[in-house]
Amino acid sequence: MQPVHELMILGCGPAGMTAAIYAARKRIDVVIISDDVGGQVSTTFGIENYPGFQYVTGPELVDKFRAQMNQFEIEQHLGEKVVKLNKQEGYFVAQTISGKEYAAKACIITTGAKPKQLGVPGEDKYRGKGVSYCATCDAPLFADATVAVVGGGNSALSSSFELSRIASKIYLISRREWRADEAPLIENVKAARNIEKIIGYVVEAIAGEEMVKGITIKTFPKGDEYKSLTVDGVFVEIGLLPNSDFARGLVQMNERGEILVDCDTWTGVPGLFAAGDVTTVKDKQIVIASGQGAVAVMSAFEYLLKSR
Repeated sequence: MQPVHELMILGCGPAGMTAAIYAARKRIDVVIISDDVGGQVSTTFGIENYPGFQYVTGPELVDKFRAQMNQFEIEQHLGEKVVKLNKQEGYFVAQTISGKEYAAKACIITTGAKPKQLGVPGEDKYRGKGVSYCATCDAPLFADATVAVVGGGNSALSSSFELSRIASKIYLISRREWRADEAPLIENVKAARNIEKIIGYVVEAIAGEEMVKGITIKTFPKGDEYKSLTVDGVFVEIGLLPNSDFARGLVQMNERGEILVDCDTWTGVPGLFAAGDVTTVKDKQIVIASGQGAVAVMSAFEYLLKSR
């Protein structure tokens, strides 16, 4: 096992990199471990709601975060996927897929979440080129365009209503009747004249050239009828999967696998904190994840001071 650090950060997205910067400025002995850099942000097409930038691509913003983090001497182990987190003899021990172990007195989990995917041809090819998983992030890029929103829950309806104020036409596609449980939201979507409700269909394929140009949908569950729709974008809103499996048994989670935290990012386990999309925080946004990363370090610093 590696030497014991004061603080271990798992994940290197906005929450993780912000936490690392704050920790380094406080002269905390910190190590950051992650299988990637940037998380969902690295594949986001364009960002117009992060303070300080009128417009920035996801990769550009990740580079800004990373450049600031790299100004400090922070021990980094990138490309290392954590598969298990335990607490042993008062220390947090992270085991990676390569068999390495890292230990620290306190730990912040910032491993984020990944969007559920449709798993259809063209989805990966056009991700960031018309395929989006965040209407709040990308809706302004589709002004006066025709788009499809896939899903029938609160997030799909919320995204459709948000897009109805920006795009000219929205196809709201779901395999079953809407599962949304917010009555005002449902009424707003029904009242929007530019939202067309398509129920009983699933997406079969996404097509395009350099950018998305259209989709093929088919009836569900039989798949005996196909339709082609001309669209400029596809918003996949079928949920997120938190990257939290490695912490099961150690920390409390909700039914979706999100880590339960309080307003100080404390998980209920002494010395263990969590920030960003991996947690129960209501809105999954870059600026919120970054803010939570800063809060987590403040909480961890206080814990380390008290535990000396």
